[in-house]
Amino acid sequence: MTMHAYPSPTPGTLGWLRRALGAPIAAVTPLVGGIAHAVSAVDTADGRRYALRRWCRPGWQVEDPWFTPANEVAALTALSGTGLPVPEVVAVDPTGAHTDFPALLMTWLPGTMLPSATHRAAAEPPPSTDMLRQLIAAAHAVHAVDGTGVAPFEPYVVLADARPPQASSRPELWERAIATGAAIGSPARSTLIHRDYHPGNTLWCGGRLTGVVDWTNASRGRPGYDFGYLRVNLLIAHGQGAADALLPLLDDHDPAADLLAFLDMEWEGPHAAPLPVMESYLERLL
Repeated sequence: MTMHAYPSPTPGTLGWLRRALGAPIAAVTPLVGGIAHAVSAVDTADGRRYALRRWCRPGWQVEDPWFTPANEVAALTALSGTGLPVPEVVAVDPTGAHTDFPALLMTWLPGTMLPSATHRAAAEPPPSTDMLRQLIAAAHAVHAVDGTGVAPFEPYVVLADARPPQASSRPELWERAIATGAAIGSPARSTLIHRDYHPGNTLWCGGRLTGVVDWTNASRGRPGYDFGYLRVNLLIAHGQGAADALLPLLDDHDPAADLLAFLDMEWEGPHAAPLPVMESYLERLL
């Protein structure tokens, strides 16, 4: 998935924001990230700040038709009252009837995000053990929510059609992993899952988790998937040691979910680790 240069909000969108917030808009500032959508900080003339997501990535309706504004609203609504640091819905234009693109306006959460597979910072250390514990506790709170009304889990990679990476010198390893993953049955329990759970979708202040954001891809599926997805993101951003550091902290490790989450990632390209690193990790999962 590549970065896109998204357009600034149109006057019509600014008018929608002004009506939703009851105040003139002082500034709309693009935020770092925005791989799948345009995310901006919205500042009002009376000093308030909000977060705006616009679904303006070309082709998203074809590539990710179930990850809509309505799906994110359903996830955030299901999480309201849990005590988790997630945004609250302020206003939504699910079809772009009043905005340039489908849009969701949310409350602003404090903090800075950590490096992730898509936004690496080589000089940054991996999350500490205490931070990993906070990530685990937050995910468990998410998984305690049933998630009815949120999109059912759909894999990014259809294993029946998958083939080993062309550059791999170990195609037999990938073939075995693909066959093993394809044979994994339905989960014993389905819950709400974040579906894109990695450090880049969390916010922190002084080592304290202050936000879990980007719920567009939320799904109802295997809860262990979130931990598997977190582990492979730690692998790509910080290496094998960071990925393995999560394991002794989990009292409900799901090896099948670990494998499925790995196979659901980009195997080659700018957001993947070098193939030898990926293959060494994959070998440990089998």
